[in-house]
Amino acid sequence: MSLRNLDIEEYINSGVLHDYCINTLSAAKRLEVEQVCAEYPEVKSELLQMQQALEKFAEGAAKWPGAQIKEEIWGTLENLNKEKAGDLNDLPLINKYSDYNRWKKIVMPLMPKEIPDEPVITPIRNSGGVMQLLMIGRTGVPDETHENERESFLVLEGECECHIGDNVYRLGPGGFIEIPMYEHHNVKVLSEYVVAVMQQVAV
Repeated sequence: MSLRNLDIEEYINSGVLHDYCINTLSAAKRLEVEQVCAEYPEVKSELLQMQQALEKFAEGAAKWPGAQIKEEIWGTLENLNKEKAGDLNDLPLINKYSDYNRWKKIVMPLMPKEIPDEPVITPIRNSGGVMQLLMIGRTGVPDETHENERESFLVLEGECECHIGDNVYRLGPGGFIEIPMYEHHNVKVLSEYVVAVMQQVAV
């Protein structure tokens, strides 16, 4: 292939980097990917990010890779690809591997021109037992517990403290936290305002 006229974004979204990571490409196709990475730093960065995400996942799941682990690995790869696509109509789940910069691009069309004094809560997904909200606020979230859903947050802008039981977690841009069920928790805003994606998954 000609590398001179390569459409980088189209190449990244083609799935070839995913196939490279899981070693399903032919020797010739693998060589092509390596040549593209040598020519285009943006592609190399995407490949490294995907490899690092898989390595972290493997480290955290250092046990016999049963069916559940296999599903989780594929789910992680699917999320990465959906984040790259940035389609508001086909959003991935947020998790500890989520790229907050990609999420900022995804929700950019929903951001107000100026941050109001009152909280802004915009639904961005409500399907398949998953509810996701874009939350923008200058004040925090009062104490609450959840009994029927797993809740998590991904901070896109600003800083906050999440109090879960007796523990306090400070989160900045890119910070992710999952709230254990039945635990009292609240959020305090430390910066002028915070922009975050809140997610609830029904159980």
